[in-house]
Amino acid sequence: MMGRNNRPKRDGKQIHLIVVDGKTEKWYLDLYKEKNSLKNFKVDPDLCKKRSLKEQFQIIKDNLDNYLSIIWIIDFDVILKESCETPKGEKTKLSEFRDYLELLKRHENVHILINVPCLEYWYLLHIKNTSKYYSCYNELEKEFKNTVLDGYEKTEKFYKQKNNDIYSKLEPFLEKAIINAKQLGDINIYDMEKGKAEMYKVFDILNKK
Repeated sequence: MMGRNNRPKRDGKQIHLIVVDGKTEKWYLDLYKEKNSLKNFKVDPDLCKKRSLKEQFQIIKDNLDNYLSIIWIIDFDVILKESCETPKGEKTKLSEFRDYLELLKRHENVHILINVPCLEYWYLLHIKNTSKYYSCYNELEKEFKNTVLDGYEKTEKFYKQKNNDIYSKLEPFLEKAIINAKQLGDINIYDMEKGKAEMYKVFDILNKK
């Protein structure tokens, strides 16, 4: 789900802010930035620690007037898992996230991109055209066997292998992945048990003239 930024640039800011909830997203995006010599976005946070939904929302709220646009990329596996485990009568993470969506949708320069279950589903679409739903990464990791992602690890060492980093591995299949992801359609926040990868929209936003 993505708003469109039609408002003028404010405060002289010419770059986008990308807020992520995991190290893998940051490593991937930093590599994309480096390989394409881009200067029009920065990724937050530096990931010294894991940030809660509330903390990520606060970062966005605090920076609404400081960037050309803000892109929030979020994996949904943990949200769904924690929501299922929430004691009856207590507010779930899914309900909390929906509240943040409602508050942010009025801001045209905020783009919220959701991956179900996780970023690795976006990687999977580079090598396979699928709409299969996986509830977590552990269910889909077997799909990487005997592909360019064989041996995949959520480590900086794997992501940034010299002359064989993850962006370079996947870049030849990027257009295919975008087509596959678009075919899955947009997220329905009230029907989340479907494989989706809105990660592809980040390229449209960053390259929009």
